[in-house]
Amino acid sequence: MEKARRALVVAALTLASCSGQMLPASTPTTEVTALRIYVTTPLIPLINTLTAAYSRVNSAVVFEVNTGNYEAMVDQVLLHDDAYLLTNYLPPEELGPLIALPIAQDGIAVIVHPANVVGNLTVARLRSIYQGWINNWAELGGADLPITVISREDGSGTRLVFENLVMGDRRTTTTAQIAPSSAAVVTSVARTPGAIGYVSMSYLNSSVYPLRIENVAPTLENVANNAYPLRALVYFAGLQEPETHFRNFIGWAQSPDGQAVIAQNYAPLLNEDVR
Repeated sequence: MEKARRALVVAALTLASCSGQMLPASTPTTEVTALRIYVTTPLIPLINTLTAAYSRVNSAVVFEVNTGNYEAMVDQVLLHDDAYLLTNYLPPEELGPLIALPIAQDGIAVIVHPANVVGNLTVARLRSIYQGWINNWAELGGADLPITVISREDGSGTRLVFENLVMGDRRTTTTAQIAPSSAAVVTSVARTPGAIGYVSMSYLNSSVYPLRIENVAPTLENVANNAYPLRALVYFAGLQEPETHFRNFIGWAQSPDGQAVIAQNYAPLLNEDVR
């Protein structure tokens, strides 16, 4: 993966800047084109929603969707110049270019068991928990209960986002339990009264409780207006500028119609994100 990571760089491009205007979906024809997309697991709900909605707009394309963790999906995209990656993480500094096209905003929700009375954490205290320096909820005003740290596996895009926004160059405690997916994090936290974990906001449900971070709740509105601190852009990224069918699809996702679909479960883009 080290070679693959060196191949990533964020080029500050959008379809608006590539073409000068948002492109509409192409007119359906009898010829069907397959678009190959690699998707990191936090964004499976998003790609399912987008492809279903776009298929109703343009029947001339079908989607070949492959899912997995960030490292595995990047490796695949680097082997296929006609494919694109949907991810909520791209490294800030690498050597070779990928074209990165923002389409949405995601929030990383920090979740605990619903019985937990701690409702808010600062980023500093959250970092201390994941470093293993705070080990009991009583230290944070909660019950006398050991903290069970749940983290994602190496290669997870959500873990990379969390480390970038919260941990910096600090290491997650070696006592953390490792969950192989966002759904597994939710299940583990829901079953463990002292647990804490992190997931894309799209995976929130009533079985877990999302903490406020710096007194800001992880809601779509707070992510959309940039108030929630654990915010990440969602990108389509590939080795080259998208050609006609992919260009139309990504352009639709950035258009008001596509943003309305995205806003069902994710936050739409800020104007500054697509300049």
